[in-house]
Amino acid sequence: GNPGARYHNTRHNAGFFVIDKLAEFFKIESFEFEDNYLYAVIDYEAADNIVKQIVLMKPLTYMNLSGKAVKEFYDKYEISKENILIVYDDVNLDLGVLRIRPNGSDGGQNGIKSIIFEMETDEIPRLRFGVREGEDFEKLRAEEGFSLADYVLSPFEENDPEALEKTVEVSKEAVLSFINSGINDTMNLYNRNVLE
Repeated sequence: GNPGARYHNTRHNAGFFVIDKLAEFFKIESFEFEDNYLYAVIDYEAADNIVKQIVLMKPLTYMNLSGKAVKEFYDKYEISKENILIVYDDVNLDLGVLRIRPNGSDGGQNGIKSIIFEMETDEIPRLRFGVREGEDFEKLRAEEGFSLADYVLSPFEENDPEALEKTVEVSKEAVLSFINSGINDTMNLYNRNVLE
């Protein structure tokens, strides 16, 4: 996501929406500040009754330089790459569609592109959160002067706030599944359109 009030409710900040929902779930009241990111640490008793330390992190570098913050965070906490889950918006997927993968290309998304570059690997689990609004997106894209950058930096349409709310809630559940059960079970449960 991008920091600051200007970008707060934009499509590009879908990952931040999910982090905020997780912070609410974990009863985290505030985040600590580092140079390039905000973070919060919580001990969480997972489904297997093992207490796990969970760290939520929001880059402050703006989307296109997210990798810099992730690399600093990774180096500080010495987390195994398979225990990191990057949550980000994907304009190639409709709102409501989630895709969880253990690795892969950047798919044209500059935030994950930066992370893959800085971490020197594409072997990083990720949760892609669809932000394209179907027919409306196709109409806009057909217009002369359409800018994909402007689209992802625009707010979600307000004609279906429940769709966004439900997608954020189910994304939170997918992250908890990743913590509790790992990537494979999470892919089996959550790689779908959560609005259907």
